Amino acid sequence: MSAKEARDKSDIVRGAGLNFLGFLVRLSSRLPFILLVVALFGNALYGRYIFTITIVELAAALAVFGFKNSLFKFVMDIKYSNGHTTEEIIVAALCSAVTVGLLLVGVIVAGADLLAQFFDYPEMVTGLRSIAPVLLLIAINEILLAGTRISRNMKYEVAAKSFIEPYVLLISMLVFYFLDFGAPGLLLAYTVSIMASLATSICGCAKLYSLRNFITARPRFYIIKAMFKFSAPTAFHDLALLVFMRLDVFIVKYFFSESILGIYDIAQQITTSVEKIYQSFYPILAPVMAKNLVEKDYAVVERQMVMVSRWTLMVQCVLVVLAVFYGTAFMTMIADTGTSPETLAAGGVVLLFLMMGQTINGGFGMTDMPLLYRFPIFNPIISLMMVVLYASIAWGFVQILKFDMKGVAIALCCTYFIMNLARVIVVRRLMGINMLQMSLLRVVIAAIGSVAIFQAITHIVPVNLLSGSGIALGAPLLVVIYGASVMGFCMTPGDKKKLLGRFKRKDV
Repeated sequence: MSAKEARDKSDIVRGAGLNFLGFLVRLSSRLPFILLVVALFGNALYGRYIFTITIVELAAALAVFGFKNSLFKFVMDIKYSNGHTTEEIIVAALCSAVTVGLLLVGVIVAGADLLAQFFDYPEMVTGLRSIAPVLLLIAINEILLAGTRISRNMKYEVAAKSFIEPYVLLISMLVFYFLDFGAPGLLLAYTVSIMASLATSICGCAKLYSLRNFITARPRFYIIKAMFKFSAPTAFHDLALLVFMRLDVFIVKYFFSESILGIYDIAQQITTSVEKIYQSFYPILAPVMAKNLVEKDYAVVERQMVMVSRWTLMVQCVLVVLAVFYGTAFMTMIADTGTSPETLAAGGVVLLFLMMGQTINGGFGMTDMPLLYRFPIFNPIISLMMVVLYASIAWGFVQILKFDMKGVAIALCCTYFIMNLARVIVVRRLMGINMLQMSLLRVVIAAIGSVAIFQAITHIVPVNLLSGSGIALGAPLLVVIYGASVMGFCMTPGDKKKLLGRFKRKDV
């Protein structure tokens, strides 16, 4: 391993570790937020809140226009950065995002009634129109945070996304509730949290870059045009991917009631714990891998991707294994007390398949990054095809097979598998990057083996480990079984040595 590759690995580990710590901090606020919102406002109003902010975040993703990822290309590639400061490139991206964002605000405000008519959801019109301008703040925030990652510095993104934003959301929601703001208080709390996150990203850029360069930056038209041209495929890929990841919300609302949407959204929000594990690596992977991809050093890129995929799968699979046995228990703990047992059981199935889908995407989703930098046209093509495929599969499961909301989640899981398989094949054919390696398959085998062992134990022991007080014994036991399987079957000698070294240092 060269010194450069060792430094890249060190940056990935350090950045991902900081992001994972942020994920744990965010999770500690996310679960109380879901519990309190459902308890104070109910399943239906929570579903309306998620539906509304989903539309705004989709529009914000289009306004960002792919710069959240492609920004590194313009800074790293001398073809674009020659004669331009980093601040000038960031300002050019901001100008583009604000311009597109203003157009989208107008589209949302003008089209809110049409959306409400299509989804038979008139209750969401007022809230959607009032919160539409927030998409500008989200877009600016995403680009500024991408700017802080150019220096491979993750602390500002972690502070903004994992601490400031979720905790301000939680506290603001409680404040507005007790001030008797009613339903609008949820959207107002969301707005305040985005503003707080934006303030953090502004502070980060002010410390990392020259404020004078930002103020005096006058990006030329040709650099903006070049950025737009390169980022267009990435922008539509990001949008198509986000539509694909959020389309289930619209499908559930189209076919089912607001209350069912609330139950589905609870499962979806719990699933973000799996999604965020994968996303812990993505922000630092972009700046680290960008230079290797520009230089076409695909062998190094493959090693970095396989390493991160293995780490991601090992952490994600423990949550999937828990959902196999305790998905319904999670849903029962959070949902309204009046929710029927049948709906809670369906919610448990939804939770399991959503987690499985996110785990597949977590293990192999980073294959979009080599395509982004070398063959950007493939990402939007694959993503757009998956949107159509997912909608078709979901319609078949719900309308023909009568799977209710479970069909939406199963369809999403199936589509994640097909999408990532397509990307894996494409990067193998175009760049020789092989993601189908035994080290990754071992993690899946360990997870399946853990499920089989625990299932056998539940039939042997006299205590019911799957319900009531038995969960307090069963869940930790399941985690221990999975951990032992991973240690014995998945970890390399180097992994074990480093892990034991950490424990020895703590004992000293």
